[in-house]
Parts: sequence; C-alpha cells; structure tokens
Amino acid sequence: MKGFLKKKVLIVAVLCSLTISTITCGYILYPERKGQAKGAIDVPVLVMDILWFIPGIIPGVIALVVDFSTGCVYEPGQAVKGKAGAKLDLRLRGSAPAAADLEVTLTDPEGSASILLSERFSKGEEKLGTLDLTLPADLAPGDYNLAVSVNGIENASWPLEVE
Repeated sequence: MKGFLKKKVLIVAVLCSLTISTITCGYILYPERKGQAKGAIDVPVLVMDILWFIPGIIPGVIALVVDFSTGCVYEPGQAVKGKAGAKLDLRLRGSAPAAADLEVTLTDPEGSASILLSERFSKGEEKLGTLDLTLPADLAPGDYNLAVSVNGIENASWPLEVE
C-alpha cells in the first residue's frame, strides 16, 4: 500500500511541475512574442527556464523547448527578414474595443510609405488568427520599416530587411 501511495504522489508531483513549468515560461508571460524570429535572447526568461532544472530535467527541458520553438525567449523588436514578393503573417488576438481602422504600412529608406493592408473592424468583432501580407514583388533589397496603425496611431513597428 505504501508503494502505491508513493507512486501516486510522484505522479501528481511530476504533473504539477510540468504544468507549472509551462505556466511560468516566456510563452505565458509574453504571448505577444509568439512567432518571433530569432534574435537577441531575453536573459531573464532564459534564467527562469533554466531554474526549472532544479525540480527536474523534464520541466526544464519543456520550458526551454516551448520558449525556443515559439520564439518567446527572444527580445521584442527584432528585425523581420523577407524577400520581395514574400508572404508575411500578421497575428491578431482579441476583439476590437471600438470601431477601428487597421493599416499596415511599409516605409522605404527614403521615407515614402505605401499601404500593404487596410481593414475596418466593428466594435466587438472577433479577429483571431492571421492576416496575410505580401511584400511587393518589385521591392529593392534594403532596410525598410513595417508599421501597424490603428485609427491613424502607430501601435507597433519593426525594421524589415529585404534581401
């Protein structure tokens, strides 16, 4: 009977540590980083993942694998790389708090901007998933800026390196 109880406690402990390890990794703390390209590693997130090796190898490995495979371990604001004519995915989460105009613009090195996407959302409209963007096929190699604006206010921007 004692052996059965020890196995049960061990199984519960392993399941709890696995659950906690996925809750406290960058995947949960920084969901906006999902799908981010490789770049500079966010040291606090990496240290937090490595600390999961203390309770056991499995929680530590799971935390590292989840964060590296989703891109949540990388610092935000890293350059996006692409080629002329390439497809980019813009990920949206949640519902629109009010009627909103979403605009994605591409600014070239000289400062002239072109609109890649323009959409209108109604209040409360659920927009989960991805919007497909295609870079212009005649885009010359160089450094550009990709910006997302809502109602004319820039909310996010990324450097874009076109190869």
